Amino acid sequence: MRRFIATAALVASAGGYLLAAPERANFILTNGERKSGIVAYHGDQNENLINGYLNLAQDGAKDLTFPMDQVAVIDFQGSRPNQAELAQLPADSSHLLILKNGTAQQGRFVNMIGGDTLVWDNQGGQRQQIPLRDVGRVYLNAQSARTAYNYRARGAGAVATAGQLGGNSIRVDARQAWTDTGLTVNQGDRVSFQASGQVMYSPNPAHTATPDGSADRVANAPEPTAPLGALLGKIGNSKPFGIGSQTQPLVMPASGRLMLGINDTEVGDNSGAFTVVVTRQ
Repeated sequence: MRRFIATAALVASAGGYLLAAPERANFILTNGERKSGIVAYHGDQNENLINGYLNLAQDGAKDLTFPMDQVAVIDFQGSRPNQAELAQLPADSSHLLILKNGTAQQGRFVNMIGGDTLVWDNQGGQRQQIPLRDVGRVYLNAQSARTAYNYRARGAGAVATAGQLGGNSIRVDARQAWTDTGLTVNQGDRVSFQASGQVMYSPNPAHTATPDGSADRVANAPEPTAPLGALLGKIGNSKPFGIGSQTQPLVMPASGRLMLGINDTEVGDNSGAFTVVVTRQ
């Protein structure tokens, strides 16, 4: 009887589908951190993604919650992806689904329901429900995934983090006033930037910013004309300039070391990071 009750507790009907034992997953965040737990589900619809936040359940503890745009990969395998898989990462903002049988498809992540089912929109606009036991990985942020797995395409330049030379991908920590890209530029050089991620420019959860910044501005910010939290650049000790999320090449205003930073007066209480791909034309 006890065995029957335990089994029955794991299987329940909800919204027309069966809830099996929830799957375990690893969240690889855009700042490089990795978090593990059980795919949580809440509410009448048994959803994991609620109000823009993904959830991992912890034994006997409060769920870990993460803004979706701060999760680069949802990993159900725990192993490092091979080069062939990483080569399929999209160049745009599309998501990539990798099944354990090796099948890959671009589309959009919608949600996870019941702890055991992925809801996915394929490129044809068709909505699918896929058992999580069949899913290897879901890539939500391709560029941050490349950085997390230290992947570089054949013939591409070396991948680097802050302080390393020759980098393409730079992690810009919101708690650091300026991050050295390792790139020395000349006045008139054309450099393009591709930024992603989200930062908080104070301990207040409402004070979040994308590379384009927030709705707030302050007169004594490093670049007063740019929104608080926005991605900035500067050459050596020259005047900072705005970068944001635009990807068109910018003409460098001076010669020297290229630095990246967050438009904020006090960085010590910040959190999060931007991932920025820097390319000299």
